[in-house]
Amino acid sequence: MIKTLGIVKGTLLTDKQRRQLSRRLAGKSVLEWVVRQMTDCARIDGVVVLTDNGKDGELVRSLSPPDVPLHHCDLGDTLACLVDTLDHFPAESCVFIGADWPFLDPIIVDQLVHAAESEPGCDYAAYQFVNECFSAGRPYGTFPEWYRAGTIREVNCKSDDMIHRQLPGVFFLDNQRDFTVELLPAPTGLDRTDVRLSVNDEDAWENVIEIHNALEMDVCDSAKLSELLRHQPRIRESMTKANEEALAEAR
Repeated sequence: MIKTLGIVKGTLLTDKQRRQLSRRLAGKSVLEWVVRQMTDCARIDGVVVLTDNGKDGELVRSLSPPDVPLHHCDLGDTLACLVDTLDHFPAESCVFIGADWPFLDPIIVDQLVHAAESEPGCDYAAYQFVNECFSAGRPYGTFPEWYRAGTIREVNCKSDDMIHRQLPGVFFLDNQRDFTVELLPAPTGLDRTDVRLSVNDEDAWENVIEIHNALEMDVCDSAKLSELLRHQPRIRESMTKANEEALAEAR
């Protein structure tokens, strides 16, 4: 059994998600960018991509690095799939991340794992955002969540709330009195209404290309990303609009 397993969410529910993860950036798919940033984390002992069976699983295999295993699961909700993944790839804990944003900073992941391991009996750890554009205090895509394997198994057996089953992190945020939860402040430069941390349309993808070309690096650095965005008013304006639209839709 390893200590910490990195799980990248590669389940594809819509054509938009399929197009998004298939986009190419410097010769690599968005999914491969996310997976490679996870394999670069010093505190992650192994990485697996969680995906579906059938054609979507075949697509994810073609978009993923060949040396990273896939786990196929059709159990219907995130919580059950996380537990099933841990059953097949035993670990004491896991870090779960979506594949919405190719600029995942390995240092951010390592800091989260360190904080969770430093808190005695920690059940759940995540970055806390003030920006209301992030649902339930959690961002879309770019920031990871840490779960203790034993605790997530207990929750899987007890919870029948569909929101909690699809978004296990929300369960812990809603039940902080009953669990040991460690919430880290999000990097100041990224916890803003003019920063959009997901890619969901053509304008957002153009921003990603521009950011990637300006950063000129294979491993993301969130501090450099924040500094770059500070000097890009056009991109921030575009992200502000996207955040406002997403928030209005959520309401």
